[in-house]
Amino acid sequence: MIKEILTIDGQKKGTIELPKCFESEIREDLIKKACESEQSMTKPKYGAFPLAGQLTSAPKQMKHARSGYKSHYGQGISRVPRKMMSRSGTRFYRIGAFAPGTRGGRPAHPPKSWKNFEKGINAKERKKALYSAISAVAKNSFIVEKKFEELSKTKEIKNAISKIIPKAENILIVTSEKLRTKNLDAEFAIAKKILVNDIFPGGQPRKAVLWTEKAIGELK
Repeated sequence: MIKEILTIDGQKKGTIELPKCFESEIREDLIKKACESEQSMTKPKYGAFPLAGQLTSAPKQMKHARSGYKSHYGQGISRVPRKMMSRSGTRFYRIGAFAPGTRGGRPAHPPKSWKNFEKGINAKERKKALYSAISAVAKNSFIVEKKFEELSKTKEIKNAISKIIPKAENILIVTSEKLRTKNLDAEFAIAKKILVNDIFPGGQPRKAVLWTEKAIGELK
């Protein structure tokens, strides 16, 4: 596939032969699988507090022994974890606590912080999914000259984008190295580290992808 190279002013400069990945078979199933895998890796792990439902100022002593202090053996009390609310001599007033079925007790089956929530994908599938994603947005891809990466001011980059892509919404800019920019309505990615989720955020394709000439060279 051959594409035109545009200058930062939006003028035609020449042509460039794109890598074969721009003509790969589009596999929507692999793209979706890769997006889910990449999103699961970026989500923070979560879980219930280990002592949830077990923190109380009331004493927790409780025994089911046949005899002894603070025992309620033979008093017709079920074996439910309890906390002591008050006492009168050797008589205690306890209420059920701590167990999942009691008021304010711990969750029955809370999410575990040590559990691995990441969704795996094979290396070959991930690579094929990336090629499919690049091929899916090939028609909406624009190639800009190397000079684009030399722009340092946000205002200059904004002007260049507006001249190349008039309706600059939901676009991705792929460069060979990281650009230091702020306050831009666009996402940036490095060619060597580009992910499927960069091209298909949330499983939806970008409206436009702007590749620099150096980035195309890195893909080759």
